[in-house]
Amino acid sequence: MSNYRRTVLLMVTLATLVVHIPAQDQDPEEPIPNIPAVLSGLRANAVEGDVVYVRENAKFPIEADLELKQADTLRTGANSRIELLLQPGNLLRAGANTECHFVDDRYDRLKFVLNKGTLSFELLKNDWEDTSDFFETLKQGFELIRVITPNAEVFITQPGVFRINTADGRTELLVRRGEALIDGRRVKEKRSAVAAGGSVIVSEADVKVEDSFDKWGRERSDKLIEANHALKKDSPWAKKKEGREPIVDIPASDQRGGNPHVVSARPGAVNFVEMGVEFTSTDKPWQELTDKTILVSGDKVRTGRHSFAELTMFPDLYLRIDGESEVLLEQLSNESVAFKVLRGSAILDVARFDRKELPEITVRGPSSSAVVGEEGNFRVNAKPSTDEIIVRRGKVLIQDRSIGSCRIITGGNTFECDRKITDNFDVWSQHRGEGQHFTGLVMATRLGQLRRRRFKSTGFWYQPQAAGQYTFVPFFSTYFRSPYGGTYSSVLSPRRGPMFFQVDRGAMGPLRGPRAVAAPVRPIP
Repeated sequence: MSNYRRTVLLMVTLATLVVHIPAQDQDPEEPIPNIPAVLSGLRANAVEGDVVYVRENAKFPIEADLELKQADTLRTGANSRIELLLQPGNLLRAGANTECHFVDDRYDRLKFVLNKGTLSFELLKNDWEDTSDFFETLKQGFELIRVITPNAEVFITQPGVFRINTADGRTELLVRRGEALIDGRRVKEKRSAVAAGGSVIVSEADVKVEDSFDKWGRERSDKLIEANHALKKDSPWAKKKEGREPIVDIPASDQRGGNPHVVSARPGAVNFVEMGVEFTSTDKPWQELTDKTILVSGDKVRTGRHSFAELTMFPDLYLRIDGESEVLLEQLSNESVAFKVLRGSAILDVARFDRKELPEITVRGPSSSAVVGEEGNFRVNAKPSTDEIIVRRGKVLIQDRSIGSCRIITGGNTFECDRKITDNFDVWSQHRGEGQHFTGLVMATRLGQLRRRRFKSTGFWYQPQAAGQYTFVPFFSTYFRSPYGGTYSSVLSPRRGPMFFQVDRGAMGPLRGPRAVAAPVRPIP
């Protein structure tokens, strides 16, 4: 390795970083021990009291540094609590008498079912990413975390401190810092929301009031910051000579979602899918839908409760399917695209539309039908008693009659509609990206690029031997901080931008940190 004495090498694998440290006066041919550091997955960092997990109907105690898996269920006893590592810099804490099921542990689609008890999230903040200007903001650049309770669903899309309690058909969301949504309602900083009886009530909250679980979370945050600061003198990379910058190799296997610069031109390509989504062809049984599934005309797609799917109709045209929905893909070809929502809801986001280049695109409900007339956003709802097509942006054609936005088409009549987001499906669709960025780039593509860049510009979990627990270490930025306060100032290589080298050189170009994106197309109440 010709540049062995000049670099600190981090090899990013699916679950860990492997740090090779060059010795100052050591023979370059002599092997150097590896230092593991966590990049993804769910891992216990601090455990107090009686905490167990259930896997395949067997129950096991949880100890610090145990990696939990998808489909595990966490249970805490009385006077017990646990802290789990999520994405680097993000933490999940569970209070006493809590039961939480890990539905999905993938980095970009974390999903939990909170059956009872209390969860608290501490999500990493970067002061630089908090800036915005007249044209753009970075607030859409974070991965979505979903928490499902017996009577509500919480979406967390920004850094901050969030607490969720559920019991007796009632769910409470407390936002100490940041913003979150519960059943489509935005809850801003220093506010709480209670979901019960099918409604959500938002009110101001006194965030200074803390119980023992809240105080423990703050104490844990302080300990992580202290452990990070101790690395300034004690880390293996602290004594590297000036000019020896780290090189970060990211293998193609860790490119979540593939190459963001390559979009399938085949109508019906699976772009995003969660567990609980199935498809069927004529006279064939239902089977799991994956990102490798090839859908053809006549196929049906159905989603389970709280499961979403996104199909690419053409580059810059996305069909998104809500949970508990079923869609018939009537035509999928370069000559014609048509889909019919049999039950539930679907959104077709047409970021760009050229009638000369694209075939006729038809959206249908059980009793209604329309042809897309220009770029826009179109939602189809198939209800038990009726169905409707909502034109939020753009226009559609019905028997040569042009209908623009914002209109609801149902039963042969049209009515004015509200552009505001109304439910979790709208929130998720907007999070995926709707319309265009102000630069002309499709928003879905822009947000995908931004999130990948943030993923590779953030950092990793590292366990100092003296501490016995993990702390967060940024790759290069000194602007990362806990939302409780305190900066993660010990970084791998302080600089304004990282040096990235791809194992798969053709997958993506060099990354210099996240850039801003346009504000949401549709307002959220």
